[in-house]
Amino acid sequence: MFVCAVAAVSVITALTSVTPSAAAARSGQVGAAPFVQVYDPSVGEAQAWYINDHTFIQDGAGTWHLFGITHAEPADDEDEDSFAHATAPALHGPWTKRPPALRTDPAYGETHLWAPQVIRHGSTYYMFYAGGGADPARHAINLATSTDLQTWTRLPSGPLFRDGAVARDPHVVRIGDRWVMYYTATSSPSGGNHIVAYRTSTDLVRWSERGVAFTDPTSGSSAGNTESPFVVFADGAWRLFLGPRGGYVGTDVFTSADPFRFAPDQLSGHVFAHAAEVVADGGRWWVSHAGWGQRGVWLAGLDFGDGSGQYAVEASSPAADRVVVVSGVDGRQEVFAGGSDQVWGRYQVTPNGSWSQWYPFGGPRSAVLSAARNTDGRLEVFAAGEGRVDRRAQSAPNAWGDWESFGTAAHGMTLAQNADGRLEILASGPIGIFHRWQTAPGGDWSDWTAFGGPADSTITTGRDAAGRLQVFAAANGTVRRRAQTTASGGWQPEFEVFGTAPSLTGLAVNRRPDGALELVASDATGVIHRVQQGPNGPWSPWSGFGGPPRSTIHLGRNADGRMEVFAGDGATIQHRWENGSGWSAWERFGPGVSGLDVGTNVDGRMEVLTGSPHGALGGRYQLAPSGQWSAWTSVGGPVLR
Repeated sequence: MFVCAVAAVSVITALTSVTPSAAAARSGQVGAAPFVQVYDPSVGEAQAWYINDHTFIQDGAGTWHLFGITHAEPADDEDEDSFAHATAPALHGPWTKRPPALRTDPAYGETHLWAPQVIRHGSTYYMFYAGGGADPARHAINLATSTDLQTWTRLPSGPLFRDGAVARDPHVVRIGDRWVMYYTATSSPSGGNHIVAYRTSTDLVRWSERGVAFTDPTSGSSAGNTESPFVVFADGAWRLFLGPRGGYVGTDVFTSADPFRFAPDQLSGHVFAHAAEVVADGGRWWVSHAGWGQRGVWLAGLDFGDGSGQYAVEASSPAADRVVVVSGVDGRQEVFAGGSDQVWGRYQVTPNGSWSQWYPFGGPRSAVLSAARNTDGRLEVFAAGEGRVDRRAQSAPNAWGDWESFGTAAHGMTLAQNADGRLEILASGPIGIFHRWQTAPGGDWSDWTAFGGPADSTITTGRDAAGRLQVFAAANGTVRRRAQTTASGGWQPEFEVFGTAPSLTGLAVNRRPDGALELVASDATGVIHRVQQGPNGPWSPWSGFGGPPRSTIHLGRNADGRMEVFAGDGATIQHRWENGSGWSAWERFGPGVSGLDVGTNVDGRMEVLTGSPHGALGGRYQLAPSGQWSAWTSVGGPVLR
């Protein structure tokens, strides 16, 4: 699983000299950029095929090899009887399909072939994999070796060891003077808590009795949420990747100073991937994604610092509103509210902590607001009101410059971020939509340029799994869409009609855990939505979603990847969330609003802040990442008439 084991050993051994205190200090949010498809095993086949748990390794000549579970769709895990093999001159391809690397051997006691991991030690390649067996309490972890990555020979003495329940997904890494194998199991061979077990070895053949590196509160005797464990030392700390969590396409990341002790409360990030593998190549980290129905293997850049927060910022840009929440470079949230006299601001004193008093921020009266963070950490706020658009930007992180004029009045506005980090503002007016963009990340801005689309429209944007911006604009009962043809590149020639929605009042889009976009709107009938069928896939038709008619829509994303929808009308706010088996029922969340936004704390907890025409702002925050919500609390600030 870890690439090029000889190199990996030296890196990991060297990094183990970091002290526990230093490792504990380096615990930023881990996340990934948008995923890009690099290999589709269905090409040239009569039917669709998938890759599931997989591994990458680079041979001595520089050629990359991919091995993985494979089968024709639909998925049938008990019939997964061979390992796919593909090669490429570079990690991102192009990949060429090769004959299967290994097939099940019933005489060896194998009932399936799952989760290969290949490492190199000396001149030999070692493939560790799960071979199953008749008794799920005694499933086999097997070993095959090769000198050329083409011909594999099983260990003559049989399985390395047996464990349960349904022991699987071995991952071997060198830590100090020994090899460590992490794998999926349960606290008792017949069931119990889902765990990540580990064993140690000095020769890759004889393995110790097992220890336990991670215990999840959930229990069972079959599929759980501690699959595909991957441990790597990066950015000063040990990282454990585990899934599926928050849905089939979801991997949580846990951070520890001790590679043999991880705990659920050490959650430090989330990646929208299944069977994630971490790969070092080209001077940076990458993470992969594959699985049932996922159309092959995907790769994304991996960030061990501020990845999750940045990923959330990049995933979508809501329509401008009277309240906006944005996170600074140190993770502290800032909220701005368009008061009747000027914009007012408030900020967290410490990450995840208490808030400052409200302070006057200047700018136009009764403004609708958009905000974003540049790649260098500086925030920018845009305010539309009094017939103009004004901009105020930080000259350095946490140091604000003055307001400056940025354009004339806008009916609707949103601030998007391109895949390369450049901000782009889109604003609608009486003759259509116009846009301006940074000419370089964090740099100067272009002039306003006509973008087409409906006049006086509500605008929102999302970034798809390939990193391309998609703009949705709604006016006069019609929703239109225009998308980039390449990430950070040019645009489709013009808007296309994307559906009708009578008396539409709210529009929002966000990226689902599997990388697909979901567009949610509210019209005279209630809340409606359309969903991409997989990353970058075709869109479903509009369908009813319940909820209050003629409401404003905002989307949040839990730390485990599940989406949450907030719909507010003049009377109440309601919310609905993904619950692991679909969507919950709508529930009352708070009183009616005049402005709403969803922020995210450093620890992954969402925070909702809303304005009111009748009094101070109020809100609720999650008590734990992806958890329950606090009671409704008044937070002061301007009345938003």
